Amino acid sequence: MLRKLFGIKSNNESKKQNTPKKESNFDTQVDRNLKGKELESQGKIDEAKELYLQNVNEGFEGNHPYDRLAIMFRKEKAYDKEIEVLEKAINVFEKKVNKQRADRQPKLDRFKKRLEDVKEKV
Repeated sequence: MLRKLFGIKSNNESKKQNTPKKESNFDTQVDRNLKGKELESQGKIDEAKELYLQNVNEGFEGNHPYDRLAIMFRKEKAYDKEIEVLEKAINVFEKKVNKQRADRQPKLDRFKKRLEDVKEKV
């Protein structure tokens, strides 16, 4: 959904390759986050967004790409995009992230609060 909104093709769409293990997909996602941070520090924000969006569209089970995109979109006053990213984060943390994970609920609460805040701006 976000790929379509931003006109970005995922690696899966362009390569149609299968990932043999969930772990290797997670490793790829972590690598994207690290590369995104590096690109941000170089001022290459659009390239960083593309990497973060790939992780968001794959349902990454950590907060980094959701947080970064929400911040970027807020700075751009692209509230509709921020809302979409936050809704995706909430969905992932409610449905995919292990309920026993200690940081799950605080992050979920933070995403919900931020979503409330941005909806007040719109």
